[in-house]
Amino acid sequence: MTLEEIRTMLAAVDPDIRHYFSTETSKDYTYWEETQRLSLTRDDVHDEGWRFYVHRFTKNEYDPMAGRLFAALDADPRTTVSHTVDFEPDSGYIHHIFSCEAY
Repeated sequence: MTLEEIRTMLAAVDPDIRHYFSTETSKDYTYWEETQRLSLTRDDVHDEGWRFYVHRFTKNEYDPMAGRLFAALDADPRTTVSHTVDFEPDSGYIHHIFSCEAY
């Protein structure tokens, strides 16, 4: 899976998603970042793969966007996803962390 394919998939779910960071602090926001290129070789074919994270920050305890992001990542057969939640008391944001690998 290429970075372009990852970006397209994520933007279809959240059109306001940003890459690497967001300067938003007044409302809910999402950004994603790739962290490692993965190599998969089979039958002399090299597939592009990536380890990446999607970060969703919200003050809504039952944020529908977090659910939509997980559903889209989980539904794609090329992607594995793990969902972790953290609360940041200084800002009041709930931080949804989607740890992903895609081939």
